[in-house]
Amino acid sequence: MVTDPRKAYDRWPGHVEATLVLEHVQVLGPVFQEARRVLRDGGTFYLAELHPTRQFGGTQAHFEDEATGETVVIEAFTHPVSEFVNAGAKARFSLRGMGEWRADGDEHPRLLTIRFDMEPHAAGS
Repeated sequence: MVTDPRKAYDRWPGHVEATLVLEHVQVLGPVFQEARRVLRDGGTFYLAELHPTRQFGGTQAHFEDEATGETVVIEAFTHPVSEFVNAGAKARFSLRGMGEWRADGDEHPRLLTIRFDMEPHAAGS
């Protein structure tokens, strides 16, 4: 759905989830608009992302190549919390809750979660 919209899903799912994927999307607006398009009335758009404070501190998605032992850094874009909230508002979602999750001993949160709900479509939307 993020990069390959499928018209067959128009107004069908009751729940769309983006988990650790939006950091790899440069422009958030189209993702939120697509989530709104496919969700039925009363649906939920839930996201869970590496917390922006981690990214601002230099943490980025990566993995170790088993063949070479090299660390491969995956392209990512840092989005402040306000960018997620504003993209949701622009797509006409209602913010229902946010969480900033830490593990024991963490100075800064590691995970940001946001739940958006979709209000019923107004005529013509």
